[in-house]
Amino acid sequence: MCQTSLISRNIARLSARSFERNLEAVSGVGTTHTKLVRLNNALNRLYEMVYDQFNEITPDDYKIIEPQLLLLLNTLKGLCNTYKKIHSSDRLSKEIEVLGRNYSAIYELNSDIKNFRVKKMSPALSSALKKASAAMKRL
Repeated sequence: MCQTSLISRNIARLSARSFERNLEAVSGVGTTHTKLVRLNNALNRLYEMVYDQFNEITPDDYKIIEPQLLLLLNTLKGLCNTYKKIHSSDRLSKEIEVLGRNYSAIYELNSDIKNFRVKKMSPALSSALKKASAAMKRL
């Protein structure tokens, strides 16, 4: 069973946090390296959590998660764009690159959920994916 409520809470928390970082950046307060590292670490944990639940996500679960994921992706994209326009320090540049990679990873994961878990797929493909997943877990 998918841990929809846990995933949902994490997405909501990260959306609020990334929006807050964007407000700080545009208001001139600036963002510390530590805050950006923490955000990136939390995004990594979210990705791993959703990835681990990938085979458990049902269309009903996705109806709950999708709007929140889309909001998070929009917020992250805006944050990446803001940082790229404002910051030029090498220390932050590396974390901004990591933020961009996190955005891409979550975007791709969302796309995979839509295409392989939510859309109706053939029973043969579904069976093959389940077998592949079980084999990967045994490794």
